[in-house]
Amino acid sequence: MIDKAEGLVLRTVVYGESNKIITLLTREYGKLAVMARGAKKPGSRFNAASQPFIRAVYVYPRSRGLGQLKSADVITGYSNIRQDVFLMAYAMYVLELADKALDERVPQPALYDLFVDGLEAMDEGLDPDVVSFIIELRLLRHLGIAPHLNGCTVCGSAEAPFAFSLSHGGLLCKRHRHEDEHAVYVTEAVAKMLYVFSVYDFSRIGKVEVKPETKRLLRQIMDAYMERYSGLRLRSKRVLDQLLNLGDD
Repeated sequence: MIDKAEGLVLRTVVYGESNKIITLLTREYGKLAVMARGAKKPGSRFNAASQPFIRAVYVYPRSRGLGQLKSADVITGYSNIRQDVFLMAYAMYVLELADKALDERVPQPALYDLFVDGLEAMDEGLDPDVVSFIIELRLLRHLGIAPHLNGCTVCGSAEAPFAFSLSHGGLLCKRHRHEDEHAVYVTEAVAKMLYVFSVYDFSRIGKVEVKPETKRLLRQIMDAYMERYSGLRLRSKRVLDQLLNLGDD
């Protein structure tokens, strides 16, 4: 039986002299791998469709193992991302998040849409930090380890000011902030921003502008939370951080 699926290339591995194994995130079948024979050869019909963060329609035989790609029609290659080294670093981080966090052959249409919509938003000019915050928070929710952002984790109070507590896994109100001496103070606006990023789709975010100091605080919070609760250790994140540190110099 032949399967046809819309998919996003998460990564590729060279196999032999001229072949590639492509890991796809598909809407219909979840994450899977296919063999693209001859994809490394100049002029190969699979060359374009086997590049990272290409979105295409892939046709391959159904198999419990590694299916052999029969055809691929590219939908988009996110040209603006490919022309910017910083955007490419963010995109590679987003793809590795999907690759490491999602199980094989488990359909997750909502998560497929999340990653595709994130790349599209980034390609169209949305702040890549905002894109990564949204994807991280929504992915954490899918994994069942999202931070508590709708009021205080202890008493449920929605009254600002808040602090973000890593040990408590979310916000603490003024009355309970003393329970974590390492909690990071956040303004009401920042607390609301975290909540909005965790529940809103990209279409509802619009062209939001976040101050550099706010982004640094959000990144500090999200990096610490991801490291403590997700268990993911991503090479692309280290590359991204190094690149951003160079840009700050």
